[in-house]
Amino acid sequence: MTGYIVGRLLQIPITLGIILIISFVLIQAAPGDPVAALAGDYVTQEYRERIIQHYGLDQSLWQQGIRYFQNVLRGNFGDSYYFKASVAQVIGERLPQTLLLVIPSVILSSLIGILLGFIATKSANPFLSSGIPLCATLLNSIPIFWLAYLLLLFFSVKLEWFPIKGMVNVRIMSAGIDYFLDVLHHLTLPLLTMVLSQLAQILLLTRTRLREEIQNPYFRTALSKGLSQRRATIYHALPNAMLPVITVIGSRFGFLITGAILTETVFAWPGLGRLMILAIEVRDYPLVLGIIFMLSIIVMLLNLLTDIVYSILDPRIDFVGNE
Repeated sequence: MTGYIVGRLLQIPITLGIILIISFVLIQAAPGDPVAALAGDYVTQEYRERIIQHYGLDQSLWQQGIRYFQNVLRGNFGDSYYFKASVAQVIGERLPQTLLLVIPSVILSSLIGILLGFIATKSANPFLSSGIPLCATLLNSIPIFWLAYLLLLFFSVKLEWFPIKGMVNVRIMSAGIDYFLDVLHHLTLPLLTMVLSQLAQILLLTRTRLREEIQNPYFRTALSKGLSQRRATIYHALPNAMLPVITVIGSRFGFLITGAILTETVFAWPGLGRLMILAIEVRDYPLVLGIIFMLSIIVMLLNLLTDIVYSILDPRIDFVGNE
């Protein structure tokens, strides 16, 4: 397993290089004037030319690409056109907010989805055994941006229980526990949006896999040895049912990042997703590339973590050789 992890870590720079090359070419081919982001729309031609020469925008695409990747290898992602600060600094200021949204959403959606899938499988109450999958199916059909707007309109606009946007109340200078509660208050709806958008598929897959596992001969053998239905399900069927569930959770990390971008945009949450939308709007190419680089690292590390968890749940899995 150690050799596999080392091999995957060595693959990350190669994958990142390919992603950056493709992103660089696509961004350069996109319409728009990056000089406008640097100098504004109403500047003299002489000043525009100075800006173009300073940032090397008069060079060929090939020359700009070589210079950019040389700087990346040195850990320099350039300066943001819009914020007039280093890309690393701008991303570093927004990254914690995105992680604060993404990591709890993965944990909560996985735990709640698995728990509800278990309840829907084992409950004798038809309201739970049929109602939970029905609600999950309906929830799974709602696009995340629509779900975000529905929650925003109902809980923030109509009921006024939660703030409409932002991370903190800028009109109140809070600190300590008050600051924590203020952030938690603003985080609730974005986090709820992310959790609801993910748990439906986890719930339905857990239920399907559990129903398949309890039909297998090993489950009947466990019952014949005196185990109760609940204990046999928890200690035998559930671990086997979790393997494809973990695979699905890992395969959805890319969609998770997309969902975070849309969620941050709707709720004006100051994370990397909202920052990327702004960077695209103002043609801040260095910042866009830096954000793509960072989000790619997050997705690849989460996928690696998924493989590690998979191997813990099923030690028979050999990622280096055969199963």
